[in-house]
Amino acid sequence: MAEHRLFPYFLILGAGLIWGATFSLALIATAKGAHPLGLSAWQVVLTVLFFLVAFLFSRFTLFNPRHLRHYLVLALVGITVPNLFYYYAAPHLSAGILAITISTVPLFTYAIMLLLRFESMVARRMAGIVLGMIAILLLVVPDHGFSSGDASLWILLVIVSAVLYSIENVYIGRGIPASIDIRELLFASNLLAALIQFPLALYLGVDESLNWLLSDAGLALAGIAFGSCIAYAMFFYTIKTAGPVFASQCAYAVTISGVIWGIMIFTEQHNIWIWISVIVMLLGLVLVSPDEDAEVEDDNPKILS
Repeated sequence: MAEHRLFPYFLILGAGLIWGATFSLALIATAKGAHPLGLSAWQVVLTVLFFLVAFLFSRFTLFNPRHLRHYLVLALVGITVPNLFYYYAAPHLSAGILAITISTVPLFTYAIMLLLRFESMVARRMAGIVLGMIAILLLVVPDHGFSSGDASLWILLVIVSAVLYSIENVYIGRGIPASIDIRELLFASNLLAALIQFPLALYLGVDESLNWLLSDAGLALAGIAFGSCIAYAMFFYTIKTAGPVFASQCAYAVTISGVIWGIMIFTEQHNIWIWISVIVMLLGLVLVSPDEDAEVEDDNPKILS
């Protein structure tokens, strides 16, 4: 049915629009100087609470000790480390820049799958990776007039986060059985992330009190947490049903909506180099995207049980 075929596109579009808004919310959350570890710790706690509420309405497995390895990998590679890098870099960059750098996830996803021999080498898609690297250079090399003198280093830090998200994508698509409920993965991995981050925050003397959550920054963080829950659920479901490379194409919506949200909320103005980077990145994403038939034939049998 036509509606069924379009459903994965609806999922990645919705997830991309939500994630695009989180870049602007991140700027609000970090504006008052909250510690990145405190931000990340509260985000995972709010995410856990979100899924506990969801559990009351729709019962599902919350935690299965046999899946502990999967939870731990996602908690470290997909949550804790990239969150910290992201919140450290966010105050030094614009929402548009954050959106463009995170849109490299599909490029790195294909590159990792190529290295692991899950994907075959295709000249068109390799050209897409090259264009993606050019887009990154257009962000790093020119002077964009940021207040931070080491803005290029912060851009590279966000790109490292994108690499970690790409590793997470491949692991979800190739390393986790399709029988594991997406809600279980999200709840348990965030629970482990909270158990890692809160003791570390206490040890380092990071103190973002409960009252902080009622501030503008705290409410913005709550928006990130709850929005990400919905977006991740949509995105993970797409990975399990249509493959990690196809799902990563929500980066189109992430890139465009992230830039537009930044313009609407902060009236951001970008120079010609950034706009060229957006165009080059989108062209790279077009080239790296696999053919629909190839995606179905190559990915789905290996992902679905």
